[in-house]
Amino acid sequence: MHLIEDESKLRAIIQEKSMTAVLFSDAACNVCLSIYPELEALEKVYPEMYFVTVDVAKMQKVVGEHLIFVYPTLIVFAMGKETKRFERVFSMQDVESGIQRYYDMIFS
Repeated sequence: MHLIEDESKLRAIIQEKSMTAVLFSDAACNVCLSIYPELEALEKVYPEMYFVTVDVAKMQKVVGEHLIFVYPTLIVFAMGKETKRFERVFSMQDVESGIQRYYDMIFS
């Protein structure tokens, strides 16, 4: 999972990559930290997908642009468009099924 600290780089990744998962989190959030290993495992299952994390304290403009009100928030982008959003309390099973649907359509 890649840490992104530049707004323009994040926008470019979302537009250029076929699928991107962006985790909006805070370094002091234990729930956020517990999600990292789970997303790293998904990276291995979905190798064509790009996984990134954004620190909400450092990238407030991007947080506002994507209407992030709670964290962790995970947004899945497909072909540059938001397709799925998971906020605060969510299961990794729901995340994976949301990813798999679009992944199969794009990469199969």
